[in-house]
Amino acid sequence: MKTIIKLSVLLILLLSTNIFANAVATITALKGSATIERNDTDIKALLGDKLEQKDTVLTKKNSKLQMIFNDETIITVGKSSNFSIDEYLFGENQKPLARFEILKGAMKTITGKIGKIAPQKFTLKAKTALIGIRGTNFIVILGDDSSLETYCTRGAISVTLNKQIYVVKQGFVLIVSHHGKIELKEFSSEDLKNIEKRHFKISKSKEGKVSLDSTLK
Repeated sequence: MKTIIKLSVLLILLLSTNIFANAVATITALKGSATIERNDTDIKALLGDKLEQKDTVLTKKNSKLQMIFNDETIITVGKSSNFSIDEYLFGENQKPLARFEILKGAMKTITGKIGKIAPQKFTLKAKTALIGIRGTNFIVILGDDSSLETYCTRGAISVTLNKQIYVVKQGFVLIVSHHGKIELKEFSSEDLKNIEKRHFKISKSKEGKVSLDSTLK
């Protein structure tokens, strides 16, 4: 009997190790409800869940979710958003790589170690645009009309559109209208407050599971 118990415990430990070996990020804060799409399966997102390469995170209308990646990159996905982890590598004997994509909604990012040691390997696809970093913090918003707003709140980002590269420095936003018109201009603290209110602030009356992480307030 003792032998059977020991074997069972060992099997559980091996399975747990295998599961966490595939993890690239952890859900550290969640308000409202969200879904993880993995291998054609929908999984209800819960605080503490591990995320893997190829996972897609979908937030509901009055929800937002924060995840921390293995290199300490922090990404917050706003209301009614669709965000995917296309490719992510970070660890021993691995060349760092972070390729993300946002198909709908809003997200904000605080880049981690990959942004410092290999910024050229950190990219975000936002429909027709490709966003690169230089060790930075930024916000991306995709409008329902296919418009795009990319705010740089620290450092600098590069936005590639139709093979042309635009450098967006701290304090500036690159706006692409649904007609394709491109505008680069400064933004104010009031603009950031409005973004927070529209895309990341959750109505208390409809609030779901709440973490104690103050970075998601």
